[in-house]
Amino acid sequence: MHRFAKEPVLVVLITLTALFTIANPGNVKNYWSYVDWRTIVSLAGLVVVTTGAKESGILQKLSKNIVSKASTERGIALLLITLSALISTLLTNDITLLVLVPLTLSIGKIAEINVEKLVIFETLAVNVGSALTPVGNPQNIFLWHKWGISFARFCIEMLPAVAVCFAILILFAVFSFKDLKLRIGEWEREIDRNLAVVSLFFLCFFIVALEAGLEFPAFLIVMAVYSLGFRRVVRRADWCLILIFVLMFVDVGCIAKIGVIREVVSSMNLRDGKTVYLLSAAISQVMSNVPASMFMSHFTSNWKAICYGVNVGGNGLIMASLANIISVRYAGNRILLDFHRYSILYFAVTLFAVFFVLYL
Repeated sequence: MHRFAKEPVLVVLITLTALFTIANPGNVKNYWSYVDWRTIVSLAGLVVVTTGAKESGILQKLSKNIVSKASTERGIALLLITLSALISTLLTNDITLLVLVPLTLSIGKIAEINVEKLVIFETLAVNVGSALTPVGNPQNIFLWHKWGISFARFCIEMLPAVAVCFAILILFAVFSFKDLKLRIGEWEREIDRNLAVVSLFFLCFFIVALEAGLEFPAFLIVMAVYSLGFRRVVRRADWCLILIFVLMFVDVGCIAKIGVIREVVSSMNLRDGKTVYLLSAAISQVMSNVPASMFMSHFTSNWKAICYGVNVGGNGLIMASLANIISVRYAGNRILLDFHRYSILYFAVTLFAVFFVLYL
């Protein structure tokens, strides 16, 4: 019970799965198909590789360099927020957080700074930055391929919404972080050079493999190398996070099959882009923005309104985006309340700001 008390998200997901199973036991045979196993395998490989980087000590070394570039709390926050947004345009929001969150937590070991708040703002930043390009997040990839939009046109259409959201995020950060000089502690840990080289190599290798659609063989190679040469990395990897994602896919799949929800959506005026935008953002809060984009595509061909809605809707509740779960998981469930305090307010402000800019 003590173990489960530390995993509130896992407890909620297990409870939902149990309730769905009791309500419709015949649907259990479909659970396997609800899970996007490519995403699960990709996430598992990245978790192992980033754990290796963390265990090697290289992240602490990079942390020292970052702190030296911006020695105030606000300066570091703005630097990491901008970096998070930029990287997520190409590496996707999930991958960006798997790399940057452990790095940020390492900063907290050498500087007196609120790393939990930094992680929250990095999460908001990757949800914003990843919205710009077709390859920035899974929902964009889906919409991009479904409607055959050119890369350039997609970016141009998304630019106004992303610019509005990023400007608001910077304002939030300026008011949330103080311009105080940080006290920097000593960094004494030795770097495991072999593990560092292997981990950095496999980080690049795995990302290239993901882009090429070769995540399954790449995962097997990663597991073989770490199991043979660095077994402690495999032991310390966050396998509970993988279970959380599997259960999330199952629960979202069950929610999407509820007939009442489909009937309510069908009864709305989905010829109006404003309705599609607001509904896509709202549904993202319930079933996460990736399945929300797939769900909405069954009812309307207005890809821009769907894309605006599910990307703005990635902020808000923790379930709204897989990236949110990664951040809370890595930074610790103690930030769950603070995460929602910032994320829900930011979601509300950006929801209406983007609506005003694009539809009024």
